[in-house]
Amino acid sequence: EDMLEDTYPGLTAIERKQTVAYAAMISAVAAEVAMVEVANADDAETVKNIFQARIDYMAGDGNGPGGAWYPEAMDTWESQSRVVSSGNYVMMVVNGSCDSIVSDFKALF
Repeated sequence: EDMLEDTYPGLTAIERKQTVAYAAMISAVAAEVAMVEVANADDAETVKNIFQARIDYMAGDGNGPGGAWYPEAMDTWESQSRVVSSGNYVMMVVNGSCDSIVSDFKALF
């Protein structure tokens, strides 16, 4: 729970049925997947916003380094990341194959 709150501020305040998060242990590797099943459908949009805030922070704002720090990693966070949802399920993925992963996610519903 501490890692979740540090990485995705606000997520631990949301009632979740399931949570899975995988991240590289170094910022030079831009690869991360997080999936949440919320207990209340109204919270799905909040989780999407939390995940998008993570992407925005890691990519940086153009005025200084993002949390990913390295230019190639920041570019991956900006251009190869997606946040998607279906009902009570929300997923954030950062990966060179993000569109394929999103397609696989959507096929589950």
